[in-house]
Amino acid sequence: MKTITEGHLNFKDFEKIIFEIMCRAAREEMQLYLELVDRSIMALRDTKEYRLIGTRTTTVKTLMGEVTFRRRYYKKRDGCHVFLLDEEMEVNCGCGLVSGNLAEQVAIECSEKPFRKAASSISSLTGQSISAQGAWNIVQRYGEIIEGQEARLKELDENGADGQLGNISSRVLFDELDDVWLPVQKEKRRKRGVNTAADKKAGKKPMHIGTAYTGWTQAKDGRYGTANKIAYASFDDVSGFTSGFETLLRHCFDMDGVEYRITNGDGDPWIRAAAAANDSVLQLDPYHRGQAVIKAVRDKSDRKAVFDAIGEKDVDKVLHIVSALAAKAQDGPAREKIVKLYGYFNSNRDSFLTWQERGTELPAPPEGVAYRNLGVQESSNCNLLTLRMKNRKGSWGVNGANHMAKLLCFRNTIGLDAILGALPEAPSSEAVAEPLSAAKSPFYDGKGNGADWLYARMPFEQAFKTNGREAVRGLLRQRPVSGLAFRQGR
Repeated sequence: MKTITEGHLNFKDFEKIIFEIMCRAAREEMQLYLELVDRSIMALRDTKEYRLIGTRTTTVKTLMGEVTFRRRYYKKRDGCHVFLLDEEMEVNCGCGLVSGNLAEQVAIECSEKPFRKAASSISSLTGQSISAQGAWNIVQRYGEIIEGQEARLKELDENGADGQLGNISSRVLFDELDDVWLPVQKEKRRKRGVNTAADKKAGKKPMHIGTAYTGWTQAKDGRYGTANKIAYASFDDVSGFTSGFETLLRHCFDMDGVEYRITNGDGDPWIRAAAAANDSVLQLDPYHRGQAVIKAVRDKSDRKAVFDAIGEKDVDKVLHIVSALAAKAQDGPAREKIVKLYGYFNSNRDSFLTWQERGTELPAPPEGVAYRNLGVQESSNCNLLTLRMKNRKGSWGVNGANHMAKLLCFRNTIGLDAILGALPEAPSSEAVAEPLSAAKSPFYDGKGNGADWLYARMPFEQAFKTNGREAVRGLLRQRPVSGLAFRQGR
């Protein structure tokens, strides 16, 4: 007996067919609507300012697939050529002829998955097919846009432009700085069988990363999370990273109202220099402080003595105990580790204690905000960069890593569009007329020039092939019809 479903589609195939039909209908509706808006713009434009030149076809990649439509372009009084429909509808989102929604979805997928898997997900879940290279291009374009906005923010800050200060007010600002070592292309790799600390970092480069927040807020489940958190990361040198990080802070926070600034770090010299330049209270990260003791001191009783001295907030006593442990150590490698621990603690003597251990009194936090122990950087590194950019058997180019890091930082903190908003444009001395190039010239100019034959298909396209016909087609492949000279015979 035949079953009811025999000869019919299963639900999975039926769903795909309906999805394709609806995407096709949506593309057609988008085309009709855009061309209707273009006609309305033509009728309502200032004819003295915008002179109609012609039309041109373009294709935009959207969530429903590729939408092809024709729109008019105009010549302004100053000589510039513009597409009024593109300006009115903001067709170009900055990532080429890709809609803003599609570009954002691609960026989100690429921030969680490799480019190839992200492209596969986009192609299967939307009506648009995209390659891994296309997804990579969108991420790079996002990074370039963010870098351009950062450069503009620096320019505004240097010129003392008003209205560019952040609107987040806080009397206390916490920030944490650290490095994340990422595999980089064209770097010498580690040798097999060698496990030294220096060799483990071969082929890698440190990416500086900083986070800032105004305190902690408690959720309904009792967990605490950072308030008004922002993040910044790059492969730039220390001065370039510090400049970019400080510019972002001034863009997000009202830095003039910050009375206390506390910086948490692992004791690297560049972090000390950055804290000193910003007049910040530097403290040694408790996690790195404890891990250094655990890695260097083997005996549990000796280790307990060190931690007890740290609990007593007596830095001199800690150094005295570590020095004594180094003196009585019999094993050469063990003694070397303890000596290294002593040097680490001694070089960070002034920042050894946290702000609570020093008894620093901070202004009362706002309602709903608490001040707690710093130490969220390691977790932030994992959530922001490590899960996507490290330990995936791949390597990064410097520019590609910078772009991905900026995308990850903004997406996971203040949002992709937080710094992509409108900024005052850089002033220009005069308008420059940029005529359309040959590649951008319209198919039709004005009412038409009567040369439609120039755009016809190759001759004998569907005809039977002969030697003579192949000779004509070969001639036209070498030189276009418009480049051939026609002379009237006598």
